[in-house]
Amino acid sequence: MAIRSISHFLWQVLRATKRSKKPPTGRQLRISPTPRSKDGSFLTALVDEGLLDFVTGSAAAPFDATFALTVKGEHAAEYGEYEYEPKRPAPPPAPAIAKAAPATAKKGRSAKKS
Repeated sequence: MAIRSISHFLWQVLRATKRSKKPPTGRQLRISPTPRSKDGSFLTALVDEGLLDFVTGSAAAPFDATFALTVKGEHAAEYGEYEYEPKRPAPPPAPAIAKAAPATAKKGRSAKKS
């Protein structure tokens, strides 16, 4: 397992979720109105990473959904880093083995020499 640190903005989002008494909405978690947080993709990225879970709603409307921290998300909210499984490249496919054709005896023409 590798360790990944999180940005200050994402750390603030996780801390706000941890401090909230009831699951906050995505709109409440948009702490700073930046172009990066305009469409709510940062929330679905946190769900994909396993740091947040949807309590209600879905990725189709992230600002209307409510969120809760996972165990990994609680650790990231406290320490600013979390463990993740790095993606390994897929092994190359095995080369195809050509099947040998059955050996057939070729009959040659008999040459008659006269």
